[in-house]
Amino acid sequence: MNPRIAVITITALTLMVASAGSLRWLKDRVRMGEPGVRIVGLPLLSESGGLATSNSVSLPASLPGYRSQLDAIPELELSFLPPDTTFGRRSYYGGASMPPISASVVLMGADRTSIHRPEYCMTGIGWQILSQTVRSIEVPGWAPGSLEVQRFDMTRSVERDDGRRVTINGVYVFWFVADGIRTASHSARQWQMVQDILSKGRSPRWAYISFFSLSEPGDEDVTFERISRLIGTAVPSIEREPQTASR
Repeated sequence: MNPRIAVITITALTLMVASAGSLRWLKDRVRMGEPGVRIVGLPLLSESGGLATSNSVSLPASLPGYRSQLDAIPELELSFLPPDTTFGRRSYYGGASMPPISASVVLMGADRTSIHRPEYCMTGIGWQILSQTVRSIEVPGWAPGSLEVQRFDMTRSVERDDGRRVTINGVYVFWFVADGIRTASHSARQWQMVQDILSKGRSPRWAYISFFSLSEPGDEDVTFERISRLIGTAVPSIEREPQTASR
C-alpha cells in the first residue's frame, strides 16, 4: 500500500474509533436535565389522524379573549424528528377579523437533534426573513417579570386556489428554555449545552417555544404586540416553574 494512503487510512480509522468512544462516553456518563416546560397527559394526533404522541407540552386551552384548538403534527415533522421528541401544538383565535396565532413547542429527549436553527427551518418551508430582532415581553405577575424573545418578520409567495401567486407576511416569535436556563439565541443554547455536558455531565433538555401569526404588510408591529400579549398571558402555564437564570 502507498505509505501516504496508509497514513490517511490509519488517521481516518483512529478518528472513527475516537468518535465512537466519545459517543459511548456521552451516552454512559451524561444525564439528561429536567425540562423547563410542563408535560401533560394530553395526546396529540398526526395530520393523518393517527396518534402522534401520548403526552404533550402544556399550552393553555383557555386564554382571555381567545378560543383555541389543538393542532395536528405534520407527518413530515414526525418522520424527520427523533421519536423521543415531545410536542405542544395549539392555535388561538381572537376574532373573525384577526388571523389565528399558532403556538408550537418542540421538546428534545435523549436525542439532541430535535431542535434546529430556526432560520433553517423557516427558510426551508419557503419563508424569507426580512428582519431579526431581540425583544422583551412583559409577563405580569411572573417572577422573572419579562421574557427575552427573538422576532422574525417574514414574507413568502404562495399560490392560491385559482392559480394566482400572492405575497403573504408573517411574524414569528421564539425562545428556548431548559431547567434554570432561558435564551433567545440558538448559538447561546448550543454553547450552554456544551458547557453543561463538559462541566456538569448534564445535558439540558431544551424546549423550543414559538408563536406565529400572519400579518398585513406594514402591520408587523401591531401583530407582534398582539402575539406579545398572548405570550405574556400564556407563559406561566407553559414553563414548568419560574426561571431565574438567563443566557
